[in-house]
Amino acid sequence: MRIFHYISILLLIFAGSLSAQDKVIHELKQSLAAKKDSIGYVNVLNQLGMQYHLSNADSCFLFTVKARDIATRLGYKKGMADALNNLSIFYALKANMKLAIEYDYKALLLYRYLGDSANVCQVLMNSSIYHNYEGTKPAAGIFLQQAMNIGKHLPNDSIYGLVLINYAIHFGGDTLRQDSVIWAIQKAKEILAKYPGSRNHYYIEAFEADGWMKRGEADKAVKKINQLANRAIGEGLIFVGIDMLEHIETYTKNGHYADVIPYKEKIFALAKQAGYTELMLPTITSLYRYYADKKDAAKTAAYGKVLYELVRRRQEMKSNIQVNHLDYFLKEQALTEWQLSNKVQKEKIAKTNMKKEHRQILIGLLSGVLLLLGGFTFSRYRSYRNLRQQELMLADMNAVISEKNKQLQINDDFKNKLIAIIANDFREPLNNIIKVAVMFRNNAGKEALQEVIDQVDISSRNTLVVFDNILRWIKSQLSGFVYSPMACPLLLFFEEILQGMAPVLINRQISAGLDVAGDILLAGEPEMLQFVNRSLLQYVVSFSPDNHTIGIMAIKEAHRVKVVFTSTAPQITAEMAARLFVHQEVITMVICKDFMDKMGGQIWAEKTGTQLQLIYTLPSFN
Repeated sequence: MRIFHYISILLLIFAGSLSAQDKVIHELKQSLAAKKDSIGYVNVLNQLGMQYHLSNADSCFLFTVKARDIATRLGYKKGMADALNNLSIFYALKANMKLAIEYDYKALLLYRYLGDSANVCQVLMNSSIYHNYEGTKPAAGIFLQQAMNIGKHLPNDSIYGLVLINYAIHFGGDTLRQDSVIWAIQKAKEILAKYPGSRNHYYIEAFEADGWMKRGEADKAVKKINQLANRAIGEGLIFVGIDMLEHIETYTKNGHYADVIPYKEKIFALAKQAGYTELMLPTITSLYRYYADKKDAAKTAAYGKVLYELVRRRQEMKSNIQVNHLDYFLKEQALTEWQLSNKVQKEKIAKTNMKKEHRQILIGLLSGVLLLLGGFTFSRYRSYRNLRQQELMLADMNAVISEKNKQLQINDDFKNKLIAIIANDFREPLNNIIKVAVMFRNNAGKEALQEVIDQVDISSRNTLVVFDNILRWIKSQLSGFVYSPMACPLLLFFEEILQGMAPVLINRQISAGLDVAGDILLAGEPEMLQFVNRSLLQYVVSFSPDNHTIGIMAIKEAHRVKVVFTSTAPQITAEMAARLFVHQEVITMVICKDFMDKMGGQIWAEKTGTQLQLIYTLPSFN
């Protein structure tokens, strides 16, 4: 019966620091009903299967098989690994170690594939338990050592504590390893002290009771074991309770006298309740022999029948170990479900007959209540509908007013921008006209007068161009405007602008370094693009010192072209550059940004030291 002592450690890997067993299962079933995604559903099924290991092996099997089928269909490897792990423990509880080892190995392969070191550690430990029970102790020792090597490097060292407990159980009877066994127990105590609610403390306390027994304090040890067993059973941890009671039989074998028959009968009753009967062969055999010697025919027959059934099942497992075992439990569960369904149907029929007697009275009462509620609901509905109509009417009116305010604000902004442009760009030609008038009145010289007239001619032409651009901008702001990009030869555009600005550049002795390839075509609206180019060039010229060179460069970037205007402008700060295209005072720059947005481009300014760069990007027409 030491298998209970080994497998219980294996089960506690999953028990963790949970609250009472029934409460946990109830909470998991509630969360199962609320799960919508299939992966989450598989995880809860596996958790339910894990929990039922400790109290009902057959329920564990059903939840685990369902989780395995769904996980396999989804290709969810973590869910498949957890289900295989649960199945290996289930078959260990059914004393079928060959299948337990097979499923354990399959789970190990998946956990290694997933890189799940914690579960690799616990599966290796399980393998050592199964091989130890099968009698292959060298293999059991190898698996246990592998689990020890992995466990001491895990960040969550609670699993390492379990491996140490298993180590102490595995080598507890080896007189040459008593020092290492004591060390393992002490180390496990230190680790599990971090997890005060863990069920693993049952085994730490059982080790202490074993120590009292070895020192001759038998009564104290037996009392402690009974307390641990009762506490575990009270929390729904039936498997742990059985393992605690097993210590009493071990004490009697080591010289302590106690009547173990009541303990064995209690163990058998608990195992039968939880579905661990296959592990009860030694206990049942002992009870059968005891009552046969006592000439107790009734109990001898009862335990003989159970013993016969266990032996028969083991023979079936030997002949067809996997299929027969699965079929047996599935058919047994199907029979149980059918019996349950039959019982439920009978209860439903009885309840239906009983309800018929009260139905007429209830229908009459409910009809009256429904009439009252209907009248009240209708009156409330009419009030609600009237209120709702008023709310919708107010909402529509507010929406109309809000839209009109928004349109007024847009129109007002547009008007301000338009006035600012006119005030800015028409000032120069008007000033030149005034100069000509003054010079005529003062009889100025012919050469001076000719120079001013030339300036008036140039500025007037530029003003006409600006006026055309303003008209274009006005059209772009009107509803119904559709932007249609065209091929814009950038080099020709700049040559045209520089030709128009030649007098200003010559007067201030400013030159333009034009680095633009002749094959560069931008995808844009020509008039908008010329407005942007002219405005940016005028801006850098206005802030550049005399006798200075302005750089104009075009750079191809994937499917876009980047155009950079470079000049020295010490009076422009980095903050002014950052806000250049959003500041309402520089209205021309704001209009440039509007045009670039419509053409699908970007525009910004950068200031580094005294150097100012105005940059825009547009898609390449190529």
